[in-house]
Amino acid sequence: MNASLLDANIVTTCVSCGHDALYVQKDFNRQLGIGIVGIGIAISIYFFGRSEPFLAMAALGVTALVDFCAYFLVGEVTVCYSCHAIHRGFKRNPEHEPFDLKKLERYGGRSPRTKR
Repeated sequence: MNASLLDANIVTTCVSCGHDALYVQKDFNRQLGIGIVGIGIAISIYFFGRSEPFLAMAALGVTALVDFCAYFLVGEVTVCYSCHAIHRGFKRNPEHEPFDLKKLERYGGRSPRTKR
């Protein structure tokens, strides 16, 4: 563990692998989020099938409202590009940006594309 983690409660390097390429994302279960959206779509399709477009659109609106509220109520976590370790309970480091696919390919995700 480095001094910034212990003293300032800020992650600067990954505790698991020591890599310094990190990103910030919302700490929300993806499967739960997809489930909520799926239920909203299913309810909307049901109402469209019954020729009630107002209720169908209302179902989609409520789904969007639930998503909007979850976005602001859920905290953030710091994730390592290299080993995908999740760091919870720390202050946000202003140097860490949201996820970037180019950095994932560079530091760990799938193997980088090769030119043919």
